[in-house]
Amino acid sequence: NLPYPILGLIPGLAWLTYFYLKGRRARMSFGNVSKVFLCGCLATLPTAIIEQLTGAALVQESILSSAWVSFLLIGPVEETAKLTAVWIAIYRSQDFREPIDGIVCAITAALGFACVENIVYIGYLGPEVILSRTVFATPAHALFSSMWGYSMGLARFRRRGELTTILGGLILASELHGAYNFVVAVHPKIAMLSLLPLMMFMAWLLNVRMRELRRSFPFPPIGEGVVVCCPNCGAYTLEEGGACSRCNFDISALETDTPRYCGRCRALLDSCVATCPRCGSEMRIPGLSASSRSRQG
Repeated sequence: NLPYPILGLIPGLAWLTYFYLKGRRARMSFGNVSKVFLCGCLATLPTAIIEQLTGAALVQESILSSAWVSFLLIGPVEETAKLTAVWIAIYRSQDFREPIDGIVCAITAALGFACVENIVYIGYLGPEVILSRTVFATPAHALFSSMWGYSMGLARFRRRGELTTILGGLILASELHGAYNFVVAVHPKIAMLSLLPLMMFMAWLLNVRMRELRRSFPFPPIGEGVVVCCPNCGAYTLEEGGACSRCNFDISALETDTPRYCGRCRALLDSCVATCPRCGSEMRIPGLSASSRSRQG
């Protein structure tokens, strides 16, 4: 029976490949994807402990108790665990460069989470559940988390309302997750048919949001000049200001090799080039030699 649980990796990795190829033009590195995926896998540990201690399970004695467990326990706990995984793995990192990275990272963590769930379910119920886990449960996890992933992407590049923006996405994801679980708990025999409208709605909403982020990125310019990622709060802010525009952290003494971006289009800048490679704006990067500037001129 040992090989059967390992089959649970197949749905998650297959969907991860699909979403990864669909989600980005300049794709996130394999190392970052692997880190977020692993953190998503590890997020199942605190979730399992909480659900074990609270007795959370889809099979309940009444519709009311099923609703309580689905909407107020399993959904919020699992989505919060996945969001925390992304927050720890990459959210404050300079590798989080575009708003759409929020969706990509959320889906990646969710599929890591789903892989562990698949292994557990197949271990208990046998390989016959792999079809339903592939078609419904695994992509559903990705679609739930894409809701707060979208909000996380917006919050990362906005000047204010960071936590409230993320919280709004988390609440939506938790309630959609709860609705999915409630349908499975109340109508398990016809759940596959009952879940189709919910899955289609979430897939539609995800596509709308991805198109929106592609159209709106880069966000309105922060200003003319060089932008850096604040080491304290992760906000992108103009280096010339000397302090982070979100948390007021002193950024005047950043190292020369600190990654820097164009304030107009957020392109990554080369310290040996005096103009933005994407939009052509003139840049003043610390450590840029006079000879380099003269060659650019």
